[in-house]
Formats: sequence, structure tokens, C-alpha cells
Amino acid sequence: MKTRFFFLLIFVLATLNSNMACNEETAIPDPTIELKYQSDNPISDLVLIYDGGLHRQPWTIERMRPYVYRENAGKTEFLFDGFLFLEIFDSKKNIEYYPGYKKNSAPKADWLSLLDTYFDDQKSLGALETVLDELAKKGQTPLRKRKVVISIPTPINGFTGWGSIGERALDFNTLEDQIAAEKWFIDEALQRWEAKNYKHIELVGFYWVDEDAGNYENAMKLTKQYVSIKGKKFYWIPYWKATGGEKWKELGFDYAYEQPNYFFNTTTPYSRLTDACAFGGKYGLGMEMEFDYRVSQSDFKTRFDDYVKAFTENNIWKLRPVAYYEGGGAWGGMATSTNAELKKMYQTLGDIIVERQKQTDERSKK
Repeated sequence: MKTRFFFLLIFVLATLNSNMACNEETAIPDPTIELKYQSDNPISDLVLIYDGGLHRQPWTIERMRPYVYRENAGKTEFLFDGFLFLEIFDSKKNIEYYPGYKKNSAPKADWLSLLDTYFDDQKSLGALETVLDELAKKGQTPLRKRKVVISIPTPINGFTGWGSIGERALDFNTLEDQIAAEKWFIDEALQRWEAKNYKHIELVGFYWVDEDAGNYENAMKLTKQYVSIKGKKFYWIPYWKATGGEKWKELGFDYAYEQPNYFFNTTTPYSRLTDACAFGGKYGLGMEMEFDYRVSQSDFKTRFDDYVKAFTENNIWKLRPVAYYEGGGAWGGMATSTNAELKKMYQTLGDIIVERQKQTDERSKK
């Protein structure tokens, strides 16, 4: 995940302990926006599945299993109801799927390789379907199908070596060709999805992988139009203080989540979480829970706990959809760990997700 820019919102506090500069207004949440947004999003808990780069571990059936459900006191409990398949770069190929990693822009062949990875019968989407099918054969089926969102690579500005559609070589100096590539990718993904005829998972949308809108506002809006024509939703997760975060609806997104970017730097103050929750509430954003493999270290364990605490205090767990960045495998590691602290953390967050799933199931019956 890209390093986020450090920035603080301002809260006027009745205390002399505040370290924050007083040059911004407090972002006051609007509960009406939050409740409407929560009820409208088909996904309650969206986990990010980083997949496609050669440096990644493959998402096998066993690796996928702890993301789908857990066994608790002899009972099967379903966990994440949404799975976002995405890739940002491939360190072995030295390519990037959106700008900012100082690598070469990914050409058409590598856009195709992403889809080849996602639609593997034994891994990735195939693994997700298999886990759910195994459970179904045992009489354990979630009330709602698990949702899938597929990330669209960015048509990086200025790239002229992407490849051709038909007889025409695309030039990403032009918006027309950028959108042509986006449409091609969406069509290819939809064709593959239809061919698989999955029984237990549903493709609900596509994801804009660049976390900042600075250079791609027009491309975002036009891509949204095509996503809508295809009957799907458009998702986005901007980083903290990213350009366009507050106007995600104007940019064409159906759903967006705010990244606090608190976990990754131990000098970032706890107020970042409070500020991010308020910013998200003011602009109707969901929130992102963030952690990675460093969660086993004491400083980062504390940060994990801080997210749980802040999201509880700010009613995030009750009111808003949540996306989960877990560093491409940390959740699975926690699930299978013999470390008591990690198991406790897995249990704590798992309890929250299970309860959120129950509430979402109840809402779906109305």
C-alpha cells in the first residue's frame, strides 16, 4: 500500500493538551448520510485480496479459507462478505498498475495476466468458490452470496507501449485511448465471469486502483459511466488527504472508503483515527481497517487495538461499511497462529465482523 501523506484535521477541544494547529474546522459527522450509505452498499465487510504479482503468494483454497469463515465453539460463522481482488505492482516484473512506484507501466499482456490469475479454477476466485461450495455441501450456506469487486489497472498518463485493440495501438496521452483500455478490461472480466458460472459468488463491481484523483478525474467519470452501463458498481479507497476524497460522489463512485493510514507509522498520533472517522462521516465515506504482518510487534499491536477502539467510539462498526487492508496475508496468519496475543486479536476482530454480518443479514430480510 502506498505511503500516505501526513496531515491533521483540526478539532477545537476544551483542553490545553491538544498538539494540533488550529487552522481547520472540525469535520462533523452527518448520521443521516452514514445510515443511508450503509444501507445502500451491498457489502458490509470488504477484504482486500492483493493478487496477481509474481512476488505474491498464491491464494489457494486453504489460504482463502480463514477469510470466508471460522469455526467457533463448533459453529460455522461467516466472515467477510466482500472480496476485492487487486494488484498495484509486480516487483519481479518491475511493473506497476498505477503510478507512483517508480516502475514501468504495465502493458496489455500484464493486464491480461491479472485476469488469468483472478480466474484460476484452483486459486483466487476459484478458491473462494470452492471453499463456499465445500461448506454448501455440508449445509452451511451464507444468507447472502459473497460479493466480488475486481480492480481495473490505471491507464497511466503518457504510456504509449500498452498495446493494441484490434488494429489500433493505444496511446495513453489521449483520454479516448485510456477509456478504450478500461472498457476492454471490463468487458474481458465480464466475459470470463459469465463463462465460469459461479454458484456462490457474485460480481458486484469494479475498483479504481489509483488512490488519488489528481490526474484522472475525467477518466474516473467516464469509466464510471461504462461500469454503470454494465450494471455494476464503482468502488474507491482514497488515502488520507488524497485529492478528491471529499468529492468521491462527484467523481462517479458509488462507494468509497477513507484510509486513516494510522497503522504504518508509529509517530502518527491517535488523533489521526478520530480525524479520519470525522472526515468520513462528514462526506459519507466508509472506513478502512488497516494492519499487516507487523501486527505481531508490540508497537503495531497497539495500533491494531487503537483502530478497534476508535471505530467503536465513533460508531463505525455500527453505522458504516468497512474495508480491510491486512497486508496480503496477515489475517490468515493470525487465524492459524499459535501465539496467544495474535489469536486474541483474531478473535476480537472476528467477533466484530461476525456480529456485523448478522446485522447485515437481518437488514437484507427487510
